[in-house]
Amino acid sequence: MSALAKLCVAQGFLVTGTDDIQNENFNNLKNLGIKVSLKQDFESVKQADVIVYTIAVKNHIELQFAKQLNKVILERAEFLAKISQSYKHTIAVAGTHGKTTTTALLGHIFCLAGLNPTVHLGGVAPDLGGNLKIGDNDIFITEACEFNKSFLHLRPEYSIITNIECDHMDTFCDFNDLQSSFLLFAENTREKVVLCAENLSNIELFNSDKFLHYGLDIKNNLYAKVLTQDCGKYCFEVYKNNDCLGEFKNGVLGKHNILNVLACIAISLEFGVPLEVIKSGVSTFKGVDRRLTKLMSKGGVTHYLDYAHHPTEIKATLDTIKSMTKGRVIAIFQPHTYSRTLALMNEFRTCFDLCDYLFLLPTYSAREQYIAGGDVMDLFYNLNGRLDCCLVSSLCSLSYELKKMLKAGDFCVWLGAGDIDLFAKTILNEQ
Repeated sequence: MSALAKLCVAQGFLVTGTDDIQNENFNNLKNLGIKVSLKQDFESVKQADVIVYTIAVKNHIELQFAKQLNKVILERAEFLAKISQSYKHTIAVAGTHGKTTTTALLGHIFCLAGLNPTVHLGGVAPDLGGNLKIGDNDIFITEACEFNKSFLHLRPEYSIITNIECDHMDTFCDFNDLQSSFLLFAENTREKVVLCAENLSNIELFNSDKFLHYGLDIKNNLYAKVLTQDCGKYCFEVYKNNDCLGEFKNGVLGKHNILNVLACIAISLEFGVPLEVIKSGVSTFKGVDRRLTKLMSKGGVTHYLDYAHHPTEIKATLDTIKSMTKGRVIAIFQPHTYSRTLALMNEFRTCFDLCDYLFLLPTYSAREQYIAGGDVMDLFYNLNGRLDCCLVSSLCSLSYELKKMLKAGDFCVWLGAGDIDLFAKTILNEQ
């Protein structure tokens, strides 16, 4: 939402807005001269030509007022789709995991190539100066989220699907419904769909000439062969239709990021970006905030922050951390939404196996009300006995437990998509 607000201002529109918390995004918008408020602003609603809201807002009083006034009202995804139509080329990045990193990397490569894209992110990328990079009206690169089937509003020229796994099951009836939605997203893509074939259960559904498959298997159109790994960063060779494109060195941590690189290589080649520029972009990419971000080393303990909130993401993060140390790995996890915890409880039971100790924080409910069976207490009961874990109820108790637990040589990783970053920064500044 904040990136869309900035984009509208850059295009000359007058933007106002309301939020319920004053965070960094809120302050950034104010610094741009945007009128944002923590209380109801009915006058701005009266004057607005278009009202844009996020699905996370259910029955906000301003939204109800706008409906009474018969205003043009668009959900965020609908508005994003309309914005994208003003660009000559739209590239949409979808998938259960890796959307933000892939979008940011592709934007970084395109910038190095002098293509001057506009890039719209769901996270903060240092290479792009934040969650929005404003370019010209030629190329628009955006994330395409499957929650609420939002990505089906888009009609991109090119698209990337990084993976398809069970998530947001409050939106989808079952996995078949989710997979069908991704297939429809692919059908809505006008030219080429770049698709990760790793662990794809029904590859035959995505097997027309429209698709370019990538992965670590030689059977794919584009694949990688791992050469070396050093402290979580990988060097690998890339092949397209069995022709070697050369050696690539990843600037960010994790084997899973090799797959994100392959997706970006495929799209970059479609736009004629030289291989040397692509290699430079991959090696110099600084990543995205809260994606295996090193917070600090203190008292011999190294702290990392990661957005991982799905079991597959948690496994990938812990696997990367484990490859970087022979010391203990201490994980601190804040579950994100009751529906996700309930739907993926079996997967959550095993995804923490690589950590030596686990702290569980209260569930970050986001847009949801309590759902029986999906609370952090239920997760704790499923994990307790399988590994050493502790349920903590507050910032104060977590700080106390960490002081007792941590020792030099430990790697501590803070996991979750809620406000666990604030927990981490508060505690680390105090200790």
